[in-house]
Amino acid sequence: MKSPHVLIVGCGDLGQRLGLQLRSEGWQVSAMRRRSSELPEGFDGIQGDYTQRADLEGLVSLQPDYVVFTPLPAARDSAGYHQGYTAPVMLMAELGLLSSVKGGILVSSTRVFAQADGGWVDESSPLSQSDPLAAPIIEAERRFLAACTGATVLRASGIYGDWPGMLIQRLQKGLCSPDPERISNRIHREDLAGIMAFCLRRLESGTTNDPVYIASDHLPSRVGEIETWLINGLSLATKTGVAPSRLANRRCSSQRLRDAGYRFRYPDYRAGFSALISQYLPQDKSAVDSLKD
Repeated sequence: MKSPHVLIVGCGDLGQRLGLQLRSEGWQVSAMRRRSSELPEGFDGIQGDYTQRADLEGLVSLQPDYVVFTPLPAARDSAGYHQGYTAPVMLMAELGLLSSVKGGILVSSTRVFAQADGGWVDESSPLSQSDPLAAPIIEAERRFLAACTGATVLRASGIYGDWPGMLIQRLQKGLCSPDPERISNRIHREDLAGIMAFCLRRLESGTTNDPVYIASDHLPSRVGEIETWLINGLSLATKTGVAPSRLANRRCSSQRLRDAGYRFRYPDYRAGFSALISQYLPQDKSAVDSLKD
């Protein structure tokens, strides 16, 4: 029996985590990134840039069963988001890469939601009409869902799970949020990769996924609560300044994903950060123990 074949376009950390899971289950994994030599053993690596038409053209002949696109903005402005999100989806659709597969996944962002006053959002909540950086992501979602057979968009909240990560680095510098009451949402990298694998397994078994899932853990939390928990647990110095403010302020519900059967490995920030600290700071047992309280 032929092994299912997934093509991961833009195979950075998330794509590699996904690919390693699927490889362990017997899947064939093809992966494109600018430096294919950095891909794990067992991946069929393709060196290429997903913003370049010629590089995407070379993927069509692979005839994968599934395609996964994990984009990043080329720059932190609307043009950069268009170049990183919208334009590659348009190219993949034009080349027929999306219509020739059994299913596809686009990793999007909860940035697309309009809600900004601390309320709950689900997959049906209104999308932003005013955020210039959300507009290219929304357009990429629309085009991906229209062009790709069996498409699913995963709207991921704040992705963490690398070490030490931006939040801990910022706290180590004594910089805390100027908006401690703001609600933030997180998803551990392992869970986001797990959700992608979960959706692909469902497709391979003949189960239809919903077109959109919110990928976020169970516990939206105040920024100040998370920062205080980490500062106390890691015995960091008292804050000496503030970091730049962010606009997002919403509670993201992943109930639809959980109802579909996904079980989070890290259901809240305490579980995720405790695991990180246990892995990377094994000598600091007291800090790890206090974080688990």
